[in-house]
Order: sequence, then C-alpha cells, then structure tokens
Amino acid sequence: MSDFQPDLVEAACTELSATHAQYMEAHNRWQTMLRSKSTPKGLLLYEAVLGPADERRQVPYGDAALTAHRWRLAGLWPELRWEALVGTEDFVLHGWLARAPDSAVPELGPAQGLAPWSCVVDDVLARFPGARQRDPQAPARWGVDVPVDGGRVCRLMFVHGLLQQVAP
Repeated sequence: MSDFQPDLVEAACTELSATHAQYMEAHNRWQTMLRSKSTPKGLLLYEAVLGPADERRQVPYGDAALTAHRWRLAGLWPELRWEALVGTEDFVLHGWLARAPDSAVPELGPAQGLAPWSCVVDDVLARFPGARQRDPQAPARWGVDVPVDGGRVCRLMFVHGLLQQVAP
C-alpha cells in the first residue's frame, strides 16, 4: 500500500513503533511464504500466520457456499477484520479487509471527497446504492465506480479492500 500512500504508511509505521526496515522485512517474509513450496497453502497459511479465525460464517455464492473466516488485527484498524473467503478443500479465493460486524459504517461524504484508508469496499457499496464493482484484473486490487452528478462516474481503487485512490 506504500506504492499508493507512502505518507500514510510512514505514519502507520510510527504509530506502530516500527521502522521502515521492519515493515519491508515483514512484507518480504509474507511474499516469500506465499511463493514457497514448503509453506502451508490456502487457509492453513492464514492460520499459521494469524492463528485460528475469530469468527466464521457461511456466505452463499451462486450454487456454492463459501466460508468467510475473519481475524482481528492489532493496531491501526481495530474496527476492521482480515477476511478470507474459503471454498472447498480450504482453498482461499479472496482475502481483504472488511468492517467488523459490530462496527458501524463511518459517515462518508461525497465519493469524490473520500480520503485514502477511510473506508472499505462494503462501506462504499452500503453508502452509495448505485455503485458498481469492477475487477481491475490485478491481484489484491478492487474497483468501485460511483455515479455522481451529470452522469459522470467517480472511480475508487482499493488494495486489499482498503480505499487507496479516488479518480473523479
């Protein structure tokens, strides 16, 4: 996420009492684990890193039923959870930040004025009923187009479910 919001990443490191080197080390360790042949795969990887999920729920998806596993995260976003949508044989189909069920959707102003890191995909979909999701066809990224005045569209770009950029 530092590619999009380096100032916010730097402030987050300070808030967490972490150095940039520690941040990069953690990122590199995660990327290495994702690509390693000896690291557990799917849900087992998340459980190895985050422990058992704090909550699980069934999510209908067409004719299939997925399981949403959610973990509490220490630090920056106490009202958010890491969510992994898991299919058969513990295969993780998608992972991103989602609002905790007991956490209210924050007040959001107009789409063009949304600040980076202020909301997640579901917050925008709840606040703007005409919003349409789009897949930017890049791993860990997601897009939402929000209609604004005059038939124009405001394009929101998320990384791991967290708002990163707004393009009016």
